[in-house]
Amino acid sequence: MDRRINTRVEWNGPVRYRTPDMTEPKIGMLANISTSGAMLWLMEELSVGNSLEVIMQSEYDPKPVHMQMRVKRIEKNKREGYSGYGCALEPG
Repeated sequence: MDRRINTRVEWNGPVRYRTPDMTEPKIGMLANISTSGAMLWLMEELSVGNSLEVIMQSEYDPKPVHMQMRVKRIEKNKREGYSGYGCALEPG
């Protein structure tokens, strides 16, 4: 049973992201997103509590969306070299 309050939207597409110590964004994968958080798969090794900026580009809107997120959990198993991160959206 899924106990989520917010509806999750499957995305399965690339996003750009950067941590505060990065000067240039890197490419990661966004698996799903809701109004409160997202599931990201990144090559970067992050820890619970790390913050990051995620830049999502919709095919329907030419203006990219910038979101501030914080890592809340880490998936135990990697997928093709990517680490999975459950992130919460933060006011930005």
